Amino acid sequence: MLPDEHVQRASQSVFEAGAREALEQAQAAVFAGGIAAAPDPGHERTVTADCADETSSPWPDAMGGCAADFLLCLACPNARVHPGHHPRLAHLHQKVHSLQSVLPERSWHERWSEHALRLEDLRDKVGPAAWNAALARVNDEDRTLVHLLVKGDLAP
Repeated sequence: MLPDEHVQRASQSVFEAGAREALEQAQAAVFAGGIAAAPDPGHERTVTADCADETSSPWPDAMGGCAADFLLCLACPNARVHPGHHPRLAHLHQKVHSLQSVLPERSWHERWSEHALRLEDLRDKVGPAAWNAALARVNDEDRTLVHLLVKGDLAP
């Protein structure tokens, strides 16, 4: 049907809309925080990043703090990631992708794809060599926290 010129013209807007939607989703799923060389003692530690300002969260709670789950920290402009986070985040990245083999495609996509894209964007910003080197520094605490995070057993 696609070689038919009438079908091509009629479907052009559908393809354009789909491409725009895919671009918007890809742009929305990027690491939105900052990269730091070292921890800042004034920042609050979370499982995935340090928080520069919990009171200006895009996901505020009723008390004026942050209600986002820890995976959303990487979507927040207040997030700060330093080399101390790299092992845990690199391990999380591996675990999120390993879920693809055990979950139905739609379930994985709905729950994990945006987080995977953010982690990949962060990996690209950190640099693949530093990211891969961080995997050698994953410790038992990182493994435990990632396990709890993936299971959904960590509350903000």
